[in-house]
Amino acid sequence: MPRPRIPDRRERILDAARDLALEEGWPATTVAHIAAAAGIGKGAVYLEFADKTAILDAELRRAMRRLTAAVHRRVTTTTGLIDLTAVYRFGLEELLDEPLMRAFQLGDESVLGDHVRAVGDDRYQQRMGWLGDYIARLQDAGLIAPEIDRATLGHLLGVFTLGLLSAPTTLGPIPEQTLRDTVALFAELVGRGLDPGRPVDPEAARDAQLALLENLETQLDHLDDPDRPQEPEDSEEQE
Repeated sequence: MPRPRIPDRRERILDAARDLALEEGWPATTVAHIAAAAGIGKGAVYLEFADKTAILDAELRRAMRRLTAAVHRRVTTTTGLIDLTAVYRFGLEELLDEPLMRAFQLGDESVLGDHVRAVGDDRYQQRMGWLGDYIARLQDAGLIAPEIDRATLGHLLGVFTLGLLSAPTTLGPIPEQTLRDTVALFAELVGRGLDPGRPVDPEAARDAQLALLENLETQLDHLDDPDRPQEPEDSEEQE
């Protein structure tokens, strides 16, 4: 008679993987270590994940979900105008509170090993594709001058974001305060340069931020379940 499945087996594996990555470093962590820390057999780990890389990728997605949910809460609970500068600040502060995402962003190979360079799918290209709708919403809300070309601005924001992600590969680990200062200055300069100097619609601006977060959540759903549709159900209405 087969043994009953442990109800929270997947979560226990991911919890153990996270703790070991932060305590011992991912290069020193083995599947056997993860299984022992999770209190299950090594074979049970392979019933949930194909290999060690798949475990870390799943835990990074889980960390990204926590980060996205935290930013979502801040967008919905903060009073007043939520502009591009505020969202960059929210995102950075929450990222620095997620140890694995911070290690990924800062290129900390002592924690993640070469996984900081190993993402090979098209998730970042997809995120760049959302920027056109995001920028249009911010223009409609009065936060961005209407004459600014959406494609050009989307390219600028995408290049900065991807550059920030890939910088540790070429420049080495980035000090946390340097990351904070870089994002804050970029957001401030962009905010000033795009300000049309006319009244804004705070609720429309908030809706723009929430729509972008919804796209990210939908992408994470698809990465966890490839059979799940990648586009939000109301994407046609948003267009």
